[in-house]
Amino acid sequence: MADIDTDAHTETTQSASGAEDVRICLFTISGDAYAVTVDTLVEIIIPQKIFSVPTTPSHVIGVINLRGNIVPVVDIRPLLSFPPAERINQVAIIRQQQMIVGIVVDAVSEVIAVPQASILPLPAEVAAQESGARSRSRYLRAIVQRADGVAALLNIERTLEALTLS
Repeated sequence: MADIDTDAHTETTQSASGAEDVRICLFTISGDAYAVTVDTLVEIIIPQKIFSVPTTPSHVIGVINLRGNIVPVVDIRPLLSFPPAERINQVAIIRQQQMIVGIVVDAVSEVIAVPQASILPLPAEVAAQESGARSRSRYLRAIVQRADGVAALLNIERTLEALTLS
């Protein structure tokens, strides 16, 4: 596990062919595969005592004490048009600029390096839906094509911005 006070490893590596690879963490939310780049991921934790905070928005489950740091834990399922989490299996601790937040995920499958060429832009018809208020595509950056399927690469900046504005 990474220490909360240190930065995660560089997000890109060189593959044997000389092409640049991007390191991503794959996880599931409501049965769908999602990913974040390793540069935004601090660590994955197993649920611990989450303290509720009165008068917070419904997507804020509460806060945790992570080695002396108070970290809010949020459920992004409503942003992705899913019902709220019924239970907390794992929490992905994400760092975006100076903000650290825990995102509830169902299960982390792996951290892998994928070729830059396998990260594809959103299809035009999906990208066109970004303006819709309930469209989950506005929280996606790209599609990661893998041998065993695809995963949606989350747009962490936009996701966290939506959470802080609601």
